[in-house]
Amino acid sequence: MPAIFTQRNRDELYRRMIEVGWEQLVEGGIRSLRVERVAAAVGIAKGTFYHFFDSKDDLIYAMLMENRQHAMDVLERVREEAGAPLDRACLRSWLELLWRSERNIFRIATAEEYRYLVRSLPSERTLDPASDGALVRWIVDEVANARPGVDVAAVQNLQFALALTLLNRGLLRAEALERTVDALIDDTLDELFGKTG
Repeated sequence: MPAIFTQRNRDELYRRMIEVGWEQLVEGGIRSLRVERVAAAVGIAKGTFYHFFDSKDDLIYAMLMENRQHAMDVLERVREEAGAPLDRACLRSWLELLWRSERNIFRIATAEEYRYLVRSLPSERTLDPASDGALVRWIVDEVANARPGVDVAAVQNLQFALALTLLNRGLLRAEALERTVDALIDDTLDELFGKTG
């Protein structure tokens, strides 16, 4: 990397490339994201981009991991502000934020594009939030005021079903997509807290 970049410059360029990457993904999907356009938008040469990221896929992975971390930070902040484990309404708000975000990769990518991303990553990297049993266990044990005996595997499967629903949205009835998302969020909450009414 050129010596003219201070650590602060590098951090700022990194953040700006993440933001520009999201703008391109949200606007046109995975295929529209171009390294040249990201580099040009932040005022660097294409070659300089590769001092930050190994590839377009590496940029996308960094974007997704930052997005995931942001979602976890929001959940932790809400829990700290509540001063107690979260109730059904608070966790619903977080799940809706997570699954309705325009920056949710499952809303942006097609199933084919997502499979490509997963295959293109080194084996130690994963994009599958539903397979993260530690995350669900953390929510069950520490974040939510969950009922005893929660089936963690069922919660994971419901989150996976949400991802599959959004990835395969082209196969589904568009007018019912958001109601389907709501139903899967309700099922997740029912598993965590028990059925209501």
